[in-house]
Amino acid sequence: MSAELRIFTRIIGETFKGIKRTRWMNLIIITTMAAILSMFGCLFRTSLFIANFVNELGNSMEVSIYLKQGKNPENVKEEILKYKNIKSIKIITKQQAWEGLKSQMDLPDMGNPLPDTIRVKLVDRSEIDEFIKNVKKIQAVEEVQYAKQLADHISTAGYYANIAALIIIILLSGLTFFIINNTIHLVIESKKQEIEIMLMMGVSNWYIKAPYILQGAFYGFWAGTLAIIPLLVLSYYLKKLADFFYIDYLFLNTNIVILAIILAGIAVGAIGSTISVRKYLKV
Repeated sequence: MSAELRIFTRIIGETFKGIKRTRWMNLIIITTMAAILSMFGCLFRTSLFIANFVNELGNSMEVSIYLKQGKNPENVKEEILKYKNIKSIKIITKQQAWEGLKSQMDLPDMGNPLPDTIRVKLVDRSEIDEFIKNVKKIQAVEEVQYAKQLADHISTAGYYANIAALIIIILLSGLTFFIINNTIHLVIESKKQEIEIMLMMGVSNWYIKAPYILQGAFYGFWAGTLAIIPLLVLSYYLKKLADFFYIDYLFLNTNIVILAIILAGIAVGAIGSTISVRKYLKV
């Protein structure tokens, strides 16, 4: 156990020696990785927010069914209730709608032009198109409205946000690998004689490789930690937006993104270093 502890301590020591040798390159690597990870984190969090927003918006949206003049809303309600996908149904008489409108606006003394309305929420939003199609067949129905386009536009925005995140991560990850590759190469060159001596002494390959891989993981960890800062700023404004629309913000999603950023940073750093070690260190 004591021998293993000494080996572990030596590996950690070599890792920090490598970091010390690269000096200002450390700052370039960490800030570059932090920029990449912050973009990834912000786009990822935005994507989750949009998905939740679309879901909450869809759940709160109602199908508005406007009736022809003189038709009994209760009779139409009974016909609508034949559909099994109804979550809630509410009748708003023309008088109720008119009184509500007059309380919000200064209207002249005139007749009530508004129709009786039935507002319906469905359990499964995927059946809305079929539901609207069937409701329009009811003779007493004048018109049916549902803000489907709004939900579709928001969903489309989320889709393109995901595509943008993927493209940015691919491009900038290539840049990160390039910088890490050159940095690890410089460290290996500076320790070339020492490495050759260790090889002649029969030191195991993993003992030689481990400090470089840990060095890359070190970069990734601190880059991920820095990337959390712009994510928290974005989360603050997303929270305000969620409060404005009275929807759940889901703090758990932010915590998931934070964890994903740190793990991704460590993984990218370690993988980049592993590739460099295999390329420049023939062990």
